Amino acid sequence: ASFNVRWTSGGDGLERFKSYRYNIKLNDVRCANDSIGWDSCEFKNRHDCSHYEDVILDCDAEQSAVGFRIVDVSGDDVATGERGLLLYNGGTVCDDSFSENSANAICREMGYSGSFLWVSGSSYSYGERQTSLDITLDDVQCSDDDWNSCSYSTSHNCGHSEDVFLTCGSEEEGEE
Repeated sequence: ASFNVRWTSGGDGLERFKSYRYNIKLNDVRCANDSIGWDSCEFKNRHDCSHYEDVILDCDAEQSAVGFRIVDVSGDDVATGERGLLLYNGGTVCDDSFSENSANAICREMGYSGSFLWVSGSSYSYGERQTSLDITLDDVQCSDDDWNSCSYSTSHNCGHSEDVFLTCGSEEEGEE
């Protein structure tokens, strides 16, 4: 699931959430890049905090652009088996190091059985809708069709002519 996260300090919501009922478990949480997720974070298990320093998260799954999506020229999600622009955290994905394994791993991460096709290049373009987006993922290299086998970078050396367009689906659809 994807979430849009807003946070406030404990002093603003301490009574509302009654966080003082719980033990403090994390301190000095620092994340390398908030678009990568929890794996990019470091923290201490010991603390020198009071509950007035608690962080209270308000997660809204409806407004999020976190994770992978495949969209059409209007920015709407494509139907299963349709080609669209691959997005990661609201930005495009560059084709450097991208392969059939990368395509399959991403489709499987999105809940499909695999990829039918991936393409890149300037012959496929969504114009300003595409070029106005940041490039948020590059050098996606996967050793097999599981996302856990992949390495990638959230910085890039690409132009939008290298954006990936992807078609995902289920095995049944591929056999028709």
